Order: sequence, then C-alpha cells, then structure tokens
Amino acid sequence: MAASTTPKPKPAVPITLSTEAIDDLIYDARAGDLEALTADIANLASQHSCAEAQIVASAIDMEDESEGGTGSCVLHFPAANGNIEILNTLLQKLSSTDTAQRTAFVNHRNHSGNTPLHWAALNTHLECVKALVEAGADIAIKNDAGHDAVFLAERTAWDASAEENGNGAGNENGQTQEIEMTLGEDQGEGEGSNQPVAEGAGEMSAGRQVVEWLLGSEKAAALESGATEGGEGQA
Repeated sequence: MAASTTPKPKPAVPITLSTEAIDDLIYDARAGDLEALTADIANLASQHSCAEAQIVASAIDMEDESEGGTGSCVLHFPAANGNIEILNTLLQKLSSTDTAQRTAFVNHRNHSGNTPLHWAALNTHLECVKALVEAGADIAIKNDAGHDAVFLAERTAWDASAEENGNGAGNENGQTQEIEMTLGEDQGEGEGSNQPVAEGAGEMSAGRQVVEWLLGSEKAAALESGATEGGEGQA
C-alpha cells in the first residue's frame, strides 16, 4: 500500500509558536522535566501576552512526516511514558480553555492518527488513560490503521500473555507500535516500564486492566452504539 505523498493540513492553533519553542516544550514533557516545562510555558505566555492554556494548546509538532515530524501534541509524550504528574499538569492548565478547544486538543491525532489516549492505552498506563478520558478523550476514535484505544490495550495484553506462555509476541500485521521511551532517568511516575507484565497468577495484566476500565467507563457507550449500528460493516 503506497504512502500518501500529500502533506496533511496543519492543525489550527491559538498561538503561533516557533519550532524551537515547540521542540523545547515537547522535550520537557517527554523527558519528564516538570520544572523546565512549567517555566517554559510561563515564559512563552509572558512573551505572547496570553494565558498559559493557549501555549499548551499550541504545542504541536508541525513538521511534515517526510521531514521527521510526528504530528504529536505535547500530551502524547507523558501519556506514552506514563508520567501522570506531567500529564495532569498540562491538563490542569488546559482546563481554563473553552470546552471545544480543550476537547479538540485532548483528541489531537498525530501523523499516524493516534491520539494521546491511543499511546497511553498501548503502553498500558491506566492512570494516564483515566486522566485523558476524564478530560474529554474519545475512546471511539480510530487511528489510521483502524484501531481504537481498547484494541491497542487488548493487543498489548495478548502479546504479554503470549510472552508468558512462551509463544513470543509481535505484531503479526506488521504495524509499528508508537512507543515513546522516556529520555530522563525516571521511567514514568510510578507506572513502570513500557512492557506490560502480569503481576502474579490470577491477576490481570496491565493491558487487561486498561481494557476493563475503558469498557466499563461511561464513554464505552460510544463504542457499543457504533458496533450495534455498524454491525456487518466491521472487519
């Protein structure tokens, strides 16, 4: 299947930040440096004479995929790394924006169509999944491969189960898992590594816990409703 050569349209942002400023914010969030992140947001808000929420909502990697850009927003990285402290700080700052803008940002899709929730679910970071859903993340959104967050968490649970049974894990469908490794020394805030591990006989794996929580949340109704109406159209 040939990749599209047409660049995706740039998302609308409240403030036009320099590439360097965006890179700094994303680096801070990805590395888990809360002090640098909050300082950079405050400085940029002062420079642009705007609210800090507007700076956060403008922190999107705008580089084309052909130039190495991911299209991800600043929320993707703490979501992927399980850094709930960074994620909650950013979501708290966004809380002062209007609902439509906040919801659009929380559900921002990168160049692969993945939202921050996709990355949090894939890496089985339950607390990040909860925070995103409570902030307005839509669990029914599918990425460019046609997968929602529940599917990604379930696939990780399957892979973990296969590893435990000695069958090996892997992506049989050849898809690339977008896993953002932490650059700093803290491997997430209390959520462990990106590899889900069952904690003991009879206990659910991290991936299964994410699946169960998502399906038990109020927003699971969107998935159930879509499945009922879409029925035979699903692959």
